[in-house]
Order: sequence, then structure tokens, then C-alpha cells
Amino acid sequence: MASWILSQQWLLTLLLALLLLNERSTSRYIGAKMSYALWLLIPVALLLNSFPQFTQLDSSVGISRYIVSINSQGAEIGQQVSWQVVWLIGAIVTVSIGVFSTLRSRFMSTLVPMDSADINVSLPVRLRLYTSEEVAGPMLVGIFRPKLVLPNLFRQHYSPSQQQLIIEHELCHYRRHDNLVNALFLIGLSCCWFNPIAWLGYRSFRKSQEIACDNYVLSNKTVDQRIDYSKALLCSAQAAQHQLCIDSNYTQRNIMFNRINMLKNYPLVNRPAQIITAIAASVLLANIAVATPTPHVKSEHRVSPEMRIEPHYPIQAAKDGVEGSVVLKFDIKANGSVSNVSVAKSMPQGVFDKVGTTALQQWKYTTSEHGLSGQFVQLDFLLDNSQTQPKKLMEHIERINVTH
Repeated sequence: MASWILSQQWLLTLLLALLLLNERSTSRYIGAKMSYALWLLIPVALLLNSFPQFTQLDSSVGISRYIVSINSQGAEIGQQVSWQVVWLIGAIVTVSIGVFSTLRSRFMSTLVPMDSADINVSLPVRLRLYTSEEVAGPMLVGIFRPKLVLPNLFRQHYSPSQQQLIIEHELCHYRRHDNLVNALFLIGLSCCWFNPIAWLGYRSFRKSQEIACDNYVLSNKTVDQRIDYSKALLCSAQAAQHQLCIDSNYTQRNIMFNRINMLKNYPLVNRPAQIITAIAASVLLANIAVATPTPHVKSEHRVSPEMRIEPHYPIQAAKDGVEGSVVLKFDIKANGSVSNVSVAKSMPQGVFDKVGTTALQQWKYTTSEHGLSGQFVQLDFLLDNSQTQPKKLMEHIERINVTH
């Protein structure tokens, strides 16, 4: 997992840089809706770039014959485990911060049910309305059972027109399932926590999301309504919430002025700029798809082992003084993990099959573009101080001695 994520960083960083550049330079011309839609480039591009690696394998069977000392692998194993552990700790910490920030922002202990008839906007049947003293503006909280939380003095602080516009903004989040999207984006960020561009991208994504909702609310609205909406934004501005909170908050101060600037630049949006952007995005995805190489047979030594788990010598076989070998057939995925392990040949039959298969499933090879299929390995089970010369059950396969 960590190896695949690391291999995708160049593409992810490139896409984020383009999206950040769009935010600064071209979003005012292509509009908030298209700017938000452009964030779909990230999952689509990563899928196109990775699809062949996960769906196709090379058919080369040429892993060279190789006798391995378990101790000689210690340094490589230590380096790999260290990277995996550091990455996993960082991912867990990032997710934990997001969960804590989200739960802290929901004010569950102070939520008071509110009758939807008290506001001027009809709400979806499944959306429950609450009020709270601890929010300055509306918030949509929750993922699968969202709640709309309004401040206690909502009707006193905002005119009927402003109330309608503000709630329409939150309903846009509700219909698009933005809280779920935010949670998925947070998971992606936690996987790439070591990339500073990913953090800038997360902030830009949340900003683009809010501005897209503003654009949805104010489409076909009059100039007076747009001004009224801007005043509501300023009136409800509160301290910025933690960036990792997945709930949709109408009143985040850290993006307030960007939203107002987008409202001012609304007349600059033009169709030719949107068409050019759509064409550029399509060309980019097409180039990624074409540039991804088609799987083909590579040289034998392209993939090498990084981590080996020594099989446990069967207790009964050791007591009976039984030695032998097992030949296993397996595939190597693009990320280096082993799959589809089966017994090709064993001697004596059935004695070492299970322990050999269990160990091989935990081996780790170097990453490759498309993996390998139809590989073989012979595991020779020898007792201590054995003088037995293991028989070659198959030619041109990798061999490893397992001592008791």
C-alpha cells in the first residue's frame, strides 16, 4: 500500500499544482462549478495510471536460481518495515486529528430540535433541523444522517431573504453529499500526509467546494440578492474551524473573502474559457492513459525479493527426521506482494505444503510496473547439520534452504 502511494506522488503532485494554479489564475473565468468539478481529475487520473498494474501480470517465469540466507535480508527488511511503520503512524495521526476535530465541532450536547416550519425554506424529509448556541452560522453535520444546525438567533440576525439563501447553500452540500466527499478526501490526505502539496490541495479543495455552493445558490439571482448574500457572509463570519473537520460550515472565516471575491467576479465567467479547460482536462487524461505502458514480458532479474518469511519446520516432521522440498507456484503483484500461491510439486507429498504456502504468502518483492505471473520457488526443508543434497524438483527456479 505504502509503496503504491509513494509511486503515485509525482502524478498527484502535478495534478495538485495544476489545480492550485487554476485557483489563483483561471477559476474566475471558468466559474466555481467547473473549478470544483476539476477535482475529479485526481481520482480518475490515479485510476488510469494504476489500472494496468492491478489488473494485468507479466507471464515471465524467469526468476533466477537463488539460495537465500535469512540473516542477509535483515537490513533490507528493517528499512522496509521502518518506512511502512512511519507511514502508517502518520496516516493514523492525520485521520485521528480529523475525527477529533469533526466530533468536537458538532456540539452534540447542546443541539436542540427545531421545527422546520419556523424557517422559510422547505427541507428534505430525512434532514433534521437543530439549533445551538455555539455556532455563528448554519452547519451541516454528519455523513449518513446529516443534521442542519442553525444558531439560536438565526431568525433575528438574518432577513427572510438571507435565511433562504443561507439554507439553500447548506442544502446544496446535502444534495451533493459533500460531507462524505470530505471524509474520502481526508482519507486520501492521510495516505499522503508526507506531501506538503497535498495539504495545500486539501485547503484549496474545501475552498472550491464552498464557492461552488455559493455559485449554485446565486445562479439566476438578482444583483440585490447577491449583495444580500455577501452581507450574510460577513455577518456570520466566525473563527476558522480546523482544516480537517469534514462538516460543511457556511461561516469559515479563512475562506470568506475568497467567496466574496468570487461573487464579485461572477460576470467574468465565459463559455470559451470553460470549453478550453474541458478540452485541456480531456487531453491530460488521455495522455495519462496512453502513457501508461501496456504489460509485456520483462527481463528475469527485474523483480527481486525484499522480505522473506522463513517457514516453520513441521514439528512432527522434525521428530520423525523427515526432510524434503516443496515447489510453489505464485504471482507477484505490481506492489511486490505475493498472490495465487499453489503447490506445483512436493516431496514427500503433503508434508511441507501448508507451512511453505503460509510463509510464501507473506513474502515481499520489489515493486514493478505490472508484476509477474507463473513464478516458482523451491523450499528445501533440512534438519540441523544435514548432509543431504536437496534434489532439484524443477529446473530454473529459485531455491531457499530451511533448517530446523
